[in-house]
Amino acid sequence: MSEQPAVTTLVDEIRRISYLESALDLLGWDQETAMPRGGAKTRARARGELTEIVHSAWQAPSFSDALRAAEDVVDGDGRSARLVREVRRRYDRRVRVPSSLAEETAIATSEAQTAWIEARSKNAFSQFAPHLERLLKLRRRTAEALRYEGESLYDALMDKYEPYGRAAKVRELGEQVKPTLIELVGKYAPICREVRRDFLSRPFPVEQQQAFGEQVLRDLGYDLERGLIAVSAHPFCSGISSPSDVRVTTRYTENDVKSALSGLIHECGHALYEQGFDPEWEGTPVAQAISMGIHESQSRLWENQIGTSPEFWSHYFPKLVDQFPDQLGDVELDEFVRAFNIVEPSLIRVEADEVTYNLHVLLRFELEQDLLEERLPVADLPTVWNQKMEEYLGLRPDSDATGCLQDIHWSMGAFGYFPTYFLGNVYSAQFYTAARAALPDLDQQISRGEFQPLRNWLRTEIHELGSVYSATEISERVSGTDLHADALLTYLKSKFETLYS
Repeated sequence: MSEQPAVTTLVDEIRRISYLESALDLLGWDQETAMPRGGAKTRARARGELTEIVHSAWQAPSFSDALRAAEDVVDGDGRSARLVREVRRRYDRRVRVPSSLAEETAIATSEAQTAWIEARSKNAFSQFAPHLERLLKLRRRTAEALRYEGESLYDALMDKYEPYGRAAKVRELGEQVKPTLIELVGKYAPICREVRRDFLSRPFPVEQQQAFGEQVLRDLGYDLERGLIAVSAHPFCSGISSPSDVRVTTRYTENDVKSALSGLIHECGHALYEQGFDPEWEGTPVAQAISMGIHESQSRLWENQIGTSPEFWSHYFPKLVDQFPDQLGDVELDEFVRAFNIVEPSLIRVEADEVTYNLHVLLRFELEQDLLEERLPVADLPTVWNQKMEEYLGLRPDSDATGCLQDIHWSMGAFGYFPTYFLGNVYSAQFYTAARAALPDLDQQISRGEFQPLRNWLRTEIHELGSVYSATEISERVSGTDLHADALLTYLKSKFETLYS
């Protein structure tokens, strides 16, 4: 990387901050996977102190001086110019939030995550409600500090996860897909009720699930020299601010072989994205995700378009039978694929099928807007959640744990995050359509367990771009169009017609 001295100085400054943030990432990873519960208060303070240091580094005169100097010497549309523009966008978001508010929020989220785990285990929303109230007040203050004239509180927070994204666009796309999703559920859920699936809930020893899942991730290209696989209450991927340290988790259930494997493939998609960033630009926005919608597109592409496909399982089903002969010895490939793709309304988002998943996300998107803008009192959340679940999916949760306490995001203060899951599904369909056009024999490659061509295509077209381009620009470069729902609806209708016609 050969740059002008002013740009090199800015890169040094942003890398220093990035390495401090990597320590925060590591503390968060440990809290979710290994930290004893008794360490929660000390960990909250440690994260709060380190967050204040990071925030102060962003606001230091040396950083603003380096940014202005770099802006004075770059021009055009090259990688350096785009790097500087992206640093400016992130800098402006940082300096508008007081350090004291950032530190207070870090402490509150750390304590809230511990409280959420406890409340969910006891099925007691009332234990988490005060923490949610506190976080909402803090996020409103943050949104007020961030938003521009005419921008909603929600848009100001959503911009952290989906830069330049707007709630109005999500609502527009949601209204486009809802009628078709409801139609598909009505058409295929009754058929799927007759599909044999008993074998998926037979006892699958966790150790063997772990061994099989690790081999699949290796095959997909997850580099375990630069990554780890662990267990957590909620599956996630954590890039420790570097393509050389990218970690994933899942959760295992002995009587549900699909859950852990699907979760692993999903998180592997995130990890392949992070491991695919340009290492030469490590610690800078060029080697970081532009948006969580693009990030989610990679996990959903590998989990759904690849990991549930007949082609994928024509390769892996015999291997799975070898691993679990007693559980799957009486099952045919076609039976397994249909069971793996059941369309059925369910309570848990992370275990939802492709058709109903977006309804789960849109429900959360609507509720968190109402919470943030004080149209929905926190105390009423469980009741309204249950009402919307019944309206959208025809189901009513029988507990808070399977209702409004099932997701970790609000305990993290991540308001504005949920729509990125829906956007990721939309992007993934567009990208997969483009990949099939670029790799005409992609289906045959997958059926042979050859994933490198697709992985290389994604790396070149998406991963290595990092934050050089906006999400909209990436969509236009890869698929030739802006964000739209047509590719997603076409994919879903074609897939399920083929499976269950």
